[in-house]
Amino acid sequence: MKRIQYRKQTGVPDPVDVHVGGRVKLRRTLLGLSQEELADAVGVTFQQIQKYERGTNRMGASRLFDMATVLDVPVSYFYQDIPRKSGPGNPMRSPRRRRALSWPMIRN
Repeated sequence: MKRIQYRKQTGVPDPVDVHVGGRVKLRRTLLGLSQEELADAVGVTFQQIQKYERGTNRMGASRLFDMATVLDVPVSYFYQDIPRKSGPGNPMRSPRRRRALSWPMIRN
């Protein structure tokens, strides 16, 4: 089995985290919720919601599930419309990311 090395630049949010955070913000605003209201419902601080929405902090599986429950969407909602194109200059082009994006979407 080959091991894939992925080097992340420090201080640069991962494009997938940015996309997922943007989807959290989109759904939150569509529901008319403030960051404080979402934070209270999920059990974190509003500062943590800000970090999730910017993609500076990653969400674990259980936190993503909690977000989906509170925002009344399937977990797969956060990954909809994610860029799948592979090519030069596309931050989504790593082999690990391509393989992960090819898996079937998980529904809650």
